[in-house]
Amino acid sequence: MSFFTPEQIAVLSEREVRIDLLAKFEFKSETIYIWNGNTDLVTGGQTWKPAYGAASIDGLSISPGTTSETVTFQLNGLPGQATDFLAKALEETPDITQQLVTVFLHLFADDWQPVGAPIGIWWGFMQPPRITRTEMQGTEGAVQSISMQAENAFFNRSRPPYGRYTDRDQQRRSPGDKFFTFVGSLLFKSFKYPDY
Repeated sequence: MSFFTPEQIAVLSEREVRIDLLAKFEFKSETIYIWNGNTDLVTGGQTWKPAYGAASIDGLSISPGTTSETVTFQLNGLPGQATDFLAKALEETPDITQQLVTVFLHLFADDWQPVGAPIGIWWGFMQPPRITRTEMQGTEGAVQSISMQAENAFFNRSRPPYGRYTDRDQQRRSPGDKFFTFVGSLLFKSFKYPDY
């Protein structure tokens, strides 16, 4: 069984290939499908809402191994420009944090009609969003942006649970042990060794 359909292989064999990225955000309350086009896109059994070119994905790569990756999703512009994504992110962080996000690659024909189904290329877990606003420039208004990072399944995998030299981690490893209680008070202290 081939990863691509014969129709997709034919499109990929053309001199000019039209592709776009689609993103599926699985919030606790609902799932939002978004793409960077100007109209609703019906493909893969879903309707993908337009972001009107205001969305970007930074740090996306397709690595063959078990590499830790962080991808940043950003949406610039006014809340009314691209679905209710900005409003959704501002509502409640628990609705977003550690929820699944999937990025798809989609092929298009010469007339920008979708070819085949979306192809999943990356997935990760959403982190709390950050809101920024640019300064006003003369007659130009300020632009409000939301950015959100997502971490793949291999992020922090090498770190052992409770592996830090802190009292909190030590209490989880060995309840009642006071070995790391005074670590903070030992900063910038001088010790003479050997002490005669």
